[in-house]
Amino acid sequence: MSAVADRALSIPKPQAPSSNGFWVPLLGGLWVLANVGLAALGIYIDWPILCAFLAGLMNGSLLSVIAVSTASDRFQAATTGLLGGFSLSALRSDGSMVWKAMQGLHGFVDNAFHAMGFEINERLHHAIEQEALYMVWTIVFVVLASLVAEWVRSSRNSEAKEQRLM
Repeated sequence: MSAVADRALSIPKPQAPSSNGFWVPLLGGLWVLANVGLAALGIYIDWPILCAFLAGLMNGSLLSVIAVSTASDRFQAATTGLLGGFSLSALRSDGSMVWKAMQGLHGFVDNAFHAMGFEINERLHHAIEQEALYMVWTIVFVVLASLVAEWVRSSRNSEAKEQRLM
């Protein structure tokens, strides 16, 4: 055998599989469960706006950490522009893009349930739609705020570097 093959075969292999393969799906499932639980709690205690706001803060914070820590400057700038456009679309007289998307999703789910023969409590379905809309808007504003804050921080750092070089 060659010396390279001897070295490759002599490298010790890990005895146990990585624990990340276990924790990532578990945490993802807990994240989904927390969202569903907050939505259900909001409907049950008749405070849907508060629970949707809390779920939106949780989701927006998580997505903000991912966007700020892993995305490039160009991607962050593009995302900031896109989310700013979404928030400005809410000012239109015919409704926002997010609201229209929720209405389309609502129609799709209604048609799917009717095709399967399920009776739908429309009041509950409308409450879930409203909570999802509040969650999405909270996520948009939290992520937008964190990206703008990151943009300000990075521009201040670059200005400070330029002043030190002078």
